[in-house]
Amino acid sequence: MISIIVPVYNAEKYLERCLRGLLGQSCADTEILLIDDGSTDRSGQICDTFSGKYDKIRTVHTKNAGVSAARNRGIEEAGGKYLTFVDADDMVEPDMLTRLLELMEKTRCDVAGCGYYTFCGAAGKAAGNYASGGAGRTNKAHEERTERLSGREYIKDGILAGDTRCWSKLYAKETVGELRFDTGLTIGEDMLFLLELAKKGAVFGRTDYKGYGYFINEAGAMKQDFRESYMDQITCWKRAAGEIKAIEPQLEKKAASLVMISVMLVVGKLAAVHNACYADTAGAAKDKQREWKRRYSAKVEECRKELKRYRKVKGAFAELPLGYKLKTTVYTGWPHFYLTAYALRLRLAKEGGKE
Repeated sequence: MISIIVPVYNAEKYLERCLRGLLGQSCADTEILLIDDGSTDRSGQICDTFSGKYDKIRTVHTKNAGVSAARNRGIEEAGGKYLTFVDADDMVEPDMLTRLLELMEKTRCDVAGCGYYTFCGAAGKAAGNYASGGAGRTNKAHEERTERLSGREYIKDGILAGDTRCWSKLYAKETVGELRFDTGLTIGEDMLFLLELAKKGAVFGRTDYKGYGYFINEAGAMKQDFRESYMDQITCWKRAAGEIKAIEPQLEKKAASLVMISVMLVVGKLAAVHNACYADTAGAAKDKQREWKRRYSAKVEECRKELKRYRKVKGAFAELPLGYKLKTTVYTGWPHFYLTAYALRLRLAKEGGKE
């Protein structure tokens, strides 16, 4: 049996769509665990309605503790031989679980993963963005590509190549064992979970079949302006870089380059706040600018220090794409100039209707 773990938090607009897809799986031997993470909208009621109607659906209501805690609770509640994680606003193709089970049997792996596509809109309008190979969902005319990777190979060709998502994968529960998601982090916990599995020696199977639909949520965590917890992105990659260096020293430069990229992604969020504070010409502008300095100056300097530290890793700078080489160079030398220029670009883009 496969235990499908669905963390649910204020997902009333999308939850039913997600559940219909899970109930329609061609793999019949499943249980669906809905972990209601203290939702304040109608999500909890929807969970109860579905669990009351379908025997294979079970709802667990908890206090709000975040997605990692909800996934951990799901692992504890799971009765299946296999586990998978599905976000409440996403969709899955009807044969996804069947295909992943077949991949497990074919490659004799502990973790089987597939590609994904993105979509937007409550009704599931396709966004036309397909990930993990190919230019569309795999169909019968396409010869599916599969591969089998050791844990160390997956660190190099999976995690360091951008496959850091815990969803779109099927896990042998025995392999997961006592491993759990870090509840102290809000961004990057997926990657660390996979890294720990790889360190344990798990074998990974992959297919370029796109079985998972990832919803582009404009209100989601990755779309919001800077929050304090956004620094978790840097924390996660720093931790990963240290662990990867200990396992595979030759991968240190690649891991260090990803720390620098994560820093610049956070800097982009800081620039958005900088833009909001310094673009205001009203009477409250000075107050906003003082607030910026009070709240964010330390973050600006922290990002700069991390860049300087990881640029010193031999070969790391060379691993960066050209654009990031330019960005890190400018920010390291002139952080406030970079923020001002980036904020100006944001304003021009907004005025031009591009955002």
